[in-house]
Amino acid sequence: MKRKIILILITATLLTAFLHVTLNPLNTANATATIVQLKWVNSMAVNDMAVSKDGNYVAAVNSTGLYYFDADNENPLWRYELQAVVFRSVAISTDGDYVVAGDGDGYLHYFNQSTQRVDNQTEPTWISRDLYGPIERGTLDMSANGNYTVVGGTGVIIYYYAGCTSRTGSEQNFTWMYNAPVADFYTVHISPNGKYVAGGGQRGFLNGFVMFFKDADTATDYYTPLWFTNHTNTLIIDLALSDDGYAVAAVGFELVALTLYYWANATNLTGDPNATWTCPGIFTSIDMSASGDDVVAGGYLMPRSLHFWSDARTRNGTQSEDWIALVSEVVFDVAISDDGNIIAAPAQDEAYNNTAYFFTADGVKIGEYPLAQLSPMVSMSGDGATIAIAGPGYDSLYVFKTAVDSTPPDINDVWQQPDKENVYEEDTVDVFANITDDLSGIKQVTLNYTTGNGTWFTTTMEPYEAEIYNGTIPAFPYCTTITYIIIAEDNANNTITSQELEYTLEYHVIPEFAFATLMLLFMTATLLSVTAYKTKKKP
Repeated sequence: MKRKIILILITATLLTAFLHVTLNPLNTANATATIVQLKWVNSMAVNDMAVSKDGNYVAAVNSTGLYYFDADNENPLWRYELQAVVFRSVAISTDGDYVVAGDGDGYLHYFNQSTQRVDNQTEPTWISRDLYGPIERGTLDMSANGNYTVVGGTGVIIYYYAGCTSRTGSEQNFTWMYNAPVADFYTVHISPNGKYVAGGGQRGFLNGFVMFFKDADTATDYYTPLWFTNHTNTLIIDLALSDDGYAVAAVGFELVALTLYYWANATNLTGDPNATWTCPGIFTSIDMSASGDDVVAGGYLMPRSLHFWSDARTRNGTQSEDWIALVSEVVFDVAISDDGNIIAAPAQDEAYNNTAYFFTADGVKIGEYPLAQLSPMVSMSGDGATIAIAGPGYDSLYVFKTAVDSTPPDINDVWQQPDKENVYEEDTVDVFANITDDLSGIKQVTLNYTTGNGTWFTTTMEPYEAEIYNGTIPAFPYCTTITYIIIAEDNANNTITSQELEYTLEYHVIPEFAFATLMLLFMTATLLSVTAYKTKKKP
């Protein structure tokens, strides 16, 4: 089981210290239009969690029960709690309507109509028979429609359940099983249609295996894999399966290294096939896009890091990464969207600071968020719009939302002091603007002004209060006409100008003596009027 390998990994740290890996630099280009926002946090501890492919629901389990969330709310829609039962794994269907949880005693707890349930649940739709061992995280998976479930990690047997959506009651038996000549399963996956299954784990001391089943949805009784690797001295820690079953990718532990293996054309392989391509390195977690063409892996041991490969289906032989990121951080887990464009990874730096990182397929970091404590698990919706990150400590269930920000900021109002009718020669002009951006936030606001001679001057507008920004135009001589515009840019590089909003942004400098002159004329006129009046009244 996965927990057993931690001691092995720590022990191997010294053995791997002498390895030298050439790290490609991370692309540091400007942010794209994809932005990441924290949606909510729940203080529960988490043993495992899963996001539905449609991104609308999150299921999480811990030592107290199973909790089911709307992805937009930190309060669970319903819960299922049993005394003395520790839930260790969970899987969810694409639409979130079916959920299955595995406990530490070797039982499956299956729920249908999950999207319609509320409050406390007293019993599941059905419970499996005893599978004789704890069902650990990573060893339980469900098909897209919830009708097929695969279980490993209870020992040397892999179990397959068909017709899950129509079952009821307790002591539900498996549809088929395979008693493998191995020591333990660490990871299993099922294709969305339930037709393909891949599993991996430990075969002997620091020896591992990968096995692949075809037509799993129609098999019965005792079923053997299509192919079974047993020629590599590699303990398989994690693996991924493409939606069409074409590709299997796995990361494995050897005596002095960790290696990534990729089998292409998996549905047509037999016997004990060699991997189509490999990449030597330090990898302990892996995921791939729906097509299997994009692969992402994380490293736990030195030199750690996040790694990415594109065009995986066409590679052959020994390969290197497209890019590497987080070169000084432990990457605990990875997830990638179906199209391969969104990547999420929880990591920890050398000072033990925990952070959730988000990237696009070209290696551009689109967000990061500090985590209160160790949160080494990640799950993602198919489109990458909903991402959950969690861990065994409290305050460790986080749900993030990604969105494409193609909307520029809003310039809601512009004004100046003094107003445009009363600007004198010695006056500087303070320009104010109310500017907002609800998605990625304001990156910068600039004030651009000209006297009409073809030269433009630029100054940065600084936050003044709340959503108000302020910039200053220096004093200009009498009879100068100043035209100015405001340009606002958000963190997704969308811009807008006050010109586009048809604000009238212009003023004319009037002479400083204008008021005194007017007063003198007024007083002179008044005096003349009084004199004339008195002259007229004189006998």
